[in-house]
Amino acid sequence: MRRLLGLALLFVAGSASAKSSNPAFLGVGMHDLGGGATSGPCEIDTITKDSGASAAGLRSGDTFVSVDGVAVPNCAELIAQIQAHESGDTVRIDVRRNAVQTTITAKLNSRADVLRQRIVGQQLPITTLIRVDNQTTSDLTSRGKTTIVGWFDQRNCVGCDTVFGAIEQWSRSKSTRSGMISVVGATAGQRGRSVPENVELLKQYQRGLDVPLLVADQETFSDLTITDTDRIHFMVIDCRGVVQYAAPLAPDADDKTAVLDELYAAAEQAQRRMK
Repeated sequence: MRRLLGLALLFVAGSASAKSSNPAFLGVGMHDLGGGATSGPCEIDTITKDSGASAAGLRSGDTFVSVDGVAVPNCAELIAQIQAHESGDTVRIDVRRNAVQTTITAKLNSRADVLRQRIVGQQLPITTLIRVDNQTTSDLTSRGKTTIVGWFDQRNCVGCDTVFGAIEQWSRSKSTRSGMISVVGATAGQRGRSVPENVELLKQYQRGLDVPLLVADQETFSDLTITDTDRIHFMVIDCRGVVQYAAPLAPDADDKTAVLDELYAAAEQAQRRMK
C-alpha cells in the first residue's frame, strides 16, 4: 500500500492551483519509509527507462537527502522541489546508498521528452493487444489509418473516461470515407495477472468507456508508456505504423484544452499524409 501511495505522490502536480500535464520529471517511483504520506525519508522503488534518473545512475533503494542543498524530508517535498524546476534544468541530488551519502547530478526531462526520445519517429513494433469488448486481437501497427492511442492505468485515472469521450467525439467529426482517425484506450490491468484475466476483469470498465479498450502485457505497457497514476500517455500512429506524436495529459490539469488541441493537430497532420 505504501508503495502505491509513493507512486501516486510521484505524479501529483506541485501546485493545486496550476496543475500541469507535463512538469519537470526526475523519473522515479518511490515511497516514504515512515509509512505515511509525509513520513520520510523518501526511498526509490523504480527507475523510469530513458529518464534523467536513469541517466544519472540513481538506483532502487537510494534514499533522498537533499536537492541542490535543500533537505528532502519526504517524497512530497521531493516532488515540490523537482516541479519547481523547468525541463532541461540540472540538479544536484544527495542520496544515501548502502549507508553512504553520494552526490549525483541529474538533468530533468519531462514525460513528453522521455516519450519522444523513446518512440516518436519510430516504427511501432508489432504490438498485439486484446480488445475487452469482443476478445479479438488488435495490432496497433495495422496500416491504412491514423490511430490515437491513450495508455493509462484504469484503476486510478480519475476523469480518463471523459477525456476519451471528448476525443472520440472529435475523431468522428474528422473521419470520412477516405480516411478515418480511430481512438483506443490501452492498459496493462493488474500486475500478476495474465492478459486474458485482465480482459475479464475490465469488462465492466469498458461499459463506461466510449472507445475500445485494449489490454497489453506488462512488458509492452512499460516499453511504450510511463508508469503513472493520474495521466494518460497519448501517441498518434500514422498509416505506416510510425509514431508521430507522444505526450501526457492529466484529466484535471489546467492545460487540458491546450494538450488536446496539440493532440488533434498531430492527428490531423498524420491524416493528411495519407492523401
